[in-house]
Amino acid sequence: MNLLVDIGNTRIKWALQDGDEWISGAPLPRGKKPFKDIARPAWKELETPDRVIVSNVAGEEFEKSVRTWVKRRWKIQPEFLHSEASCCGVTNAYVKPEQLGNDRWAALIAARALERGPAVVISCGTAITIDALAGDGRHLGGLIAPGVTLMASSVCANTAEVTLDDEVDGEIVLLASSTASAVLGGSLYAAVSLLDRVSADLCGELGRNTRILLTGGDAERLLPLLATRPRHEPELVLRGLAVFAAAVEQEG
Repeated sequence: MNLLVDIGNTRIKWALQDGDEWISGAPLPRGKKPFKDIARPAWKELETPDRVIVSNVAGEEFEKSVRTWVKRRWKIQPEFLHSEASCCGVTNAYVKPEQLGNDRWAALIAARALERGPAVVISCGTAITIDALAGDGRHLGGLIAPGVTLMASSVCANTAEVTLDDEVDGEIVLLASSTASAVLGGSLYAAVSLLDRVSADLCGELGRNTRILLTGGDAERLLPLLATRPRHEPELVLRGLAVFAAAVEQEG
């Protein structure tokens, strides 16, 4: 049994994989807690996994804390996926491969396993990332933009008397009747416009058979608004970790 762990900026997503069986765990909010205070209550009843495979974008110190806790709890060494020049049929476009986010790298690996043709991988979380993957597995590069919440908080942080303290009632509409709704709505539509335009441009370059894969915490609220109709893959990073785990096992 493999424990797959996706440590993001806001949440920790995880799943258990035992052969073809897949069990998704409830996402764990990160906040400012140390890893041990997040993992201990969530996994105290979990039987010892054979392997722990991790994607981490929370920095080196957080990675050290993961290593320490896993070794003490289960007496095994966790395995971390780090971006590299090539892996699992994907070639990294970055001049310095290690600078590509580990979560983006895992998502590209998953996309390559799911789609043998060209693909656009979109992640909508704290940041919005868009990566293009050619049909032969070449990563063509990508874009990074603020996520919906980050855009809204930036408006509040740099504008006098604008806050999101007021509860936003109902669905986001095109024309809002309160400042909080206007900020959130504007941020949401800015994200939608970015994703639709870049997706359309990339599909024009890569071909009509290009598949668009959407993941990340804001994916569900963006999905109904997108004209490009991407395929929702909420566990894309975890799926990439599973592909990576199988490749390492075969090599070993």
